[in-house]
Amino acid sequence: MELGIQQGDLSYAVGKAFASVSTKSPMPLLSCLLLEADKTGLRVTGSDLDVTTAVTVPCTVQTPGRAAVSARHFNEVVRKIPRGMLKITIAGNQCEVRYGDGTGWSRFPIQPADDFPRVPELKAEHQVTLPGDILSRLIARTIYAASTDATRPNLGGVFVQGGDKQITFVATDGHRLARTGRKGGFAGLGKDGVIVPSRALAAVSRTAEEATSPVAIEIAAGRNQAGFTTQVGEYRVQILARLLQGPYPNYEQVIPKNNPRDLQVNRKDLLEAVDIVASHADNVTRQVRFSVAEGRLGVSSATELGAGEHTLAADFHGEGMEIGYNANYLIDILRSIESERIVFRLNNALAAGVVEPVGGPSQSEEDLLCLVMPLRLPDAAG
Repeated sequence: MELGIQQGDLSYAVGKAFASVSTKSPMPLLSCLLLEADKTGLRVTGSDLDVTTAVTVPCTVQTPGRAAVSARHFNEVVRKIPRGMLKITIAGNQCEVRYGDGTGWSRFPIQPADDFPRVPELKAEHQVTLPGDILSRLIARTIYAASTDATRPNLGGVFVQGGDKQITFVATDGHRLARTGRKGGFAGLGKDGVIVPSRALAAVSRTAEEATSPVAIEIAAGRNQAGFTTQVGEYRVQILARLLQGPYPNYEQVIPKNNPRDLQVNRKDLLEAVDIVASHADNVTRQVRFSVAEGRLGVSSATELGAGEHTLAADFHGEGMEIGYNANYLIDILRSIESERIVFRLNNALAAGVVEPVGGPSQSEEDLLCLVMPLRLPDAAG
């Protein structure tokens, strides 16, 4: 293999693919990047078998070829090399990178490319496209609520479901839930939803933010794999994800349909209050207390670490109430909402509360609903 390539192009491809490389796999080749040069350019692939990222960037190929190099070492060196044209050659068991018009070079041992795990070929049965900024936003509104509990693997991702009128993204860990959607015809995704792992969607979101073309979302015929493909300028980026299996909970069942008490507050003011008061919260429960009364909301916490209270104006009418919440969950929810004001739809101190942007998201074609379970206050009756 012999080719010429700009340092910026190589650095982008290597850095993006490196994010999918396994750090703990017993298979040595999973700690490598696969380099493949042909007439279409240079494709750099990294994989841990669950998430695979392949990036194709332009280059001038004199001799096509394939090789596997140590991902961490190659990435570290390539990003430090000065910008400009690089010459990459594979000879024997070495990959050589020359830079600076021949003033510098680095060599890397290579592994047999044929031993690199086969990149799965996605035979798509369903496909839809979404603009990158929209896809990134839908992911950001939900991914934080996915479970990190290894005993509940089917909750470890975001449930994505298409239909004739809307695409919906949902995540829950059993303590909180986030649901968002975008209107449009998305029946091409198939009526049955799929669960995309959080780690894969985090990579997709970062790429979608940069995308200069719509992102194609493809679901394999066996519904065991999803692909996300887009252009970032001249670069073609494809992320393949092994889908999570198992039934997803009936999330509509857990969303309260009639929470009669509305509490409206300024989102930024509440985020600031919770963030400050949470400094005093228990390290395990992270509990803060909401004291809701006519026209006001008090946010407080008291432990051996200290105590604090922050009062802010609120639009609330009716009998006051005291509710406990996990501060981290509240902060995640408040950061995922973009509107100036939010509304908590409440029932009682032990019932799930619904949090929504007042008037809905600023994007009229979209919706957003968050749910958070309360914590029992230590002085609660019963």
